[in-house]
Amino acid sequence: MLLFVMALFGLAAAVGSSPVGAQSETENSLVSSEPADGGTVATSPERLVFTFAEPLGPDDVLTAPVTCGATLQSMSIPEIEGDRTVVTVEVLAPFPRGACTVSWLLRDGLGETIDQGLIAFSVQTAPTTDAADDADDEPAPAPTPPPATSADGGVDDGSTGGALWLGRVLSTTAILALFGALVLIGTAWPEGPEYVITLRFVRSLWLLAAVGTLLFVVAFTAEVSGDSFGGSLSPTAWFELLDAGWSGRAALARVVLVAASGWVAFRPERVIDPTTQLPAFVIPALAVVSVGLARTGGDYALLGSLVAIAHALAAAVWFGGALVVARVVVAGPGEEDLVHAVRGFNRVSLPAIAIAVITGVLQMFRLVGGALFTSSHGRVLLLKTVVVAGLLFVAVTVRQMVAARLRRADEMSAPAADRFRRSYSAEAGIGVIVLALSGWLLALPPAQIDDRVTYAVERQFTDETTGLDVIVSLTPSAVGLNGLRVEVESPQEGITNLVVAFMPPVDSGAPGIEQAIPLTGAGTAVLDVEDGLPFDVGGTWTMSLTGTTEAGTISDATRPFPVAGDEQAVDPDADPTTNGDDVDDDGAPDGTDPVEPPPVVTIEIDLDDLDDG
Repeated sequence: MLLFVMALFGLAAAVGSSPVGAQSETENSLVSSEPADGGTVATSPERLVFTFAEPLGPDDVLTAPVTCGATLQSMSIPEIEGDRTVVTVEVLAPFPRGACTVSWLLRDGLGETIDQGLIAFSVQTAPTTDAADDADDEPAPAPTPPPATSADGGVDDGSTGGALWLGRVLSTTAILALFGALVLIGTAWPEGPEYVITLRFVRSLWLLAAVGTLLFVVAFTAEVSGDSFGGSLSPTAWFELLDAGWSGRAALARVVLVAASGWVAFRPERVIDPTTQLPAFVIPALAVVSVGLARTGGDYALLGSLVAIAHALAAAVWFGGALVVARVVVAGPGEEDLVHAVRGFNRVSLPAIAIAVITGVLQMFRLVGGALFTSSHGRVLLLKTVVVAGLLFVAVTVRQMVAARLRRADEMSAPAADRFRRSYSAEAGIGVIVLALSGWLLALPPAQIDDRVTYAVERQFTDETTGLDVIVSLTPSAVGLNGLRVEVESPQEGITNLVVAFMPPVDSGAPGIEQAIPLTGAGTAVLDVEDGLPFDVGGTWTMSLTGTTEAGTISDATRPFPVAGDEQAVDPDADPTTNGDDVDDDGAPDGTDPVEPPPVVTIEIDLDDLDDG
């Protein structure tokens, strides 16, 4: 009995001495910070300073991600000062003007939370760039969070995606319809401008083109610059589109050409006046050309652009003519000029239909190839093909009916006008659906166009415990700005706090870099070279990956990689297991004994309060 009681007391003592829940046994708290919570600073601070009540333990880790607006800022690895009560975090690039928040978290060596909190402060003055500053004193460029993409590679358009699609569809529809209406008036219906309904319709098309183009350009600017929709309303911000390739330049040209098209839209008789006919056709035609340049690239890019332009012009003649016939020409009964207008449109539209179909098929093979069922772009294109087939059937049927009924007609009777109006309205309505699908296609990357950069270094992190399978790629892996690509292959969802950190060579004196990755599941995030990670020194760096899944938190995930100096380069054709670096998998130079890798700080950032992109 005595032995039994002693055993119970021993068991109780063992239970009482064991840790309970997820609480850390270490106690510490933040005493002060610079900037202070609720404070205001005139300019961006050069560093953040955290002062704690007690010295930090040897395994304690502080993370302090900073967000200004919805953008994660570029910060160095936190450094603990000599007495271990002060931690500093260098600001790698100045904070923008406005409100900023620090979501700091102090954890012990077991990963348990010691203390955490939020520090909010405001920056009064936007950062300025002085070209005369010493290059060594300039802060490193700020790497922005890579935009998250879907598992099939499409970029998440965020809040501007709907506005971009709507603006593109409205602008494209109105521009094509305006040009088609002017072609019909100039080639088959010179009496058209004499009707008030024609003037109202053409002017309405121009107004719709202007509004749609404005919406499209503002949303496109917001997507390219990363700014908000409201911040992209200023015309001066639109010049960001010059850096978006030919599609961006075409969007800027579209604004000018649509504005200039008002000259003929408000006086459509200019397309039949010999003195003004040429510019009256050329200006709206160039606006259609800008639509055709909405997507460039891929194999045979120049030929593809010419085919796209021909496709847009033919579609404008077909769709725009059908719309103006339905809404204006056969709006009611009339005299012989209406009969001539319908007959003339049939003659003009038949070659336009043939050109539109042939060029569309050529673009399909050039951009998609055989990936109709294996890519998002291909599946939407397949749906568009089915709709176009229906449109082609309707168009051929309508033209056969018109040819039969107007063969000997001298005027447009009321029954004929009513039948033709319904037929051409159906044709134009299906055309609007096709244009809406075309706008959707422009938001999806074609299978045959691979805009991905060739990366000099690729490292894979696979952790069986958490289920994480991540590939991190860098280019050019040299001193200066470096592009980053992070591809999560698994798990499909449930990832939080995904961060990649880069530690410089030991005793180099260069700052480390941490980069939050806005992915919560399978997908890809890309940071372009021009906005990339600043590596200050060459040598053997170390990258580490941290992240949490439903199965746990990844640990000890480090990989060495080479960073070339000013006179060196990384060979992308080297052995893919090392990507051209002269280190073994253990981090030591080839043929030497293993060396201890640079110290790596485990970093975790709570992304729940941050914007996904």
